Amino acid sequence: MIKKAALIFTVVLFAIACNDDTDPDNTPDGGSDGGSLPDDCTIVEIVDDITTNTTWTDGNVYVIRAWDFYVEATLTVEPGVVVKFHPGDGPYLMLGDGGTIVAEGTAAKPIIWTSYKDDSHCGDTNGDEAATSAAATDWHTLDTNGEDGSSFVYNEFYYGGGGSYRTSLHLSALSSASVQNCTFAHGDGGKVGDFYYGTLSANESPATTVINDNVFFDNNLPLSISTLFCLDASNTFSDPADANVANTMNGIFVENTTDYIISAISWDETEVAYVINDNDFWIEEGGGSLTLADDVVVKFTADGEIVYDGSNINNHDGAGVAFTSFRDDTLKGDTNGDEAATSPSDGDWGGICDNSVPVGDDCHETWTNIYYDSY
Repeated sequence: MIKKAALIFTVVLFAIACNDDTDPDNTPDGGSDGGSLPDDCTIVEIVDDITTNTTWTDGNVYVIRAWDFYVEATLTVEPGVVVKFHPGDGPYLMLGDGGTIVAEGTAAKPIIWTSYKDDSHCGDTNGDEAATSAAATDWHTLDTNGEDGSSFVYNEFYYGGGGSYRTSLHLSALSSASVQNCTFAHGDGGKVGDFYYGTLSANESPATTVINDNVFFDNNLPLSISTLFCLDASNTFSDPADANVANTMNGIFVENTTDYIISAISWDETEVAYVINDNDFWIEEGGGSLTLADDVVVKFTADGEIVYDGSNINNHDGAGVAFTSFRDDTLKGDTNGDEAATSPSDGDWGGICDNSVPVGDDCHETWTNIYYDSY
């Protein structure tokens, strides 16, 4: 767990009127940027850690100006609250020992996590009129840091991902959390070292993780998940207000940063492809299985392959199911984010190996729905 830095500050209050009544993006339709917000917002500057149970209340815009900023108790965030991250003084929020966030908004009054430069939510908080505007990576991340039990319902995350993992919401260090009916937009995400991290990163999340009914658009890489929990078809990977606005690397990136597939896992999302970035991706015998819904596409980076026991990939020949290259834009769109700069070719990825075949025999499958592998 990341070491906490000691801070002693106070909370400072200011008042400001919002300009939401004239902002065309503040619509409660789940697309573009947001739902309805308070008519006016009092600025509350957060300059110290939260060490006792605390509630952030509707009608306020909370500006994080503490470095480092830790939540070490239960922080309850009311519907309609806006949280802005100062780019230099307070670019992230980290849970500490015993910390949880209960941020449960509504469709009409979502909770907003955004940039200090974002004038579309509670107005011109940084007071520079139009001199600056919000952009991806303006702030770093909200990191659950190994603490279980946080809940994010009808939250909206804008312009994050400036930290070392490029994420806006990072369910890190085996954190279990619930993320439902949330919007992630204008964020980053991408490859860091050997792994890919989404704007919502659940690379290390356990089986109790819930990621349902969320919207991802105008991010670099929207979502990354672990091998330990199932993902249904309820999430959306384009702007509901404009289907042409999707994400640059528009896929779900699966990372085995915790383990291989060791339990019964199902992948049901068909809007975008799942991406495997591992040259030794095992579906373990004796309890591990992967069930694919019809029309699911699995793509592989140059290092990608699957090893299974001959019987624990279910529906691998289902209608529309395919296994293909990361560079293949013809199935579920542009997942590697380079538009037409690259195209797929034979040998792009490792293949699918049946580990139950006798030693010395070629284990690699030649199913008709496998494309551009090495076999």
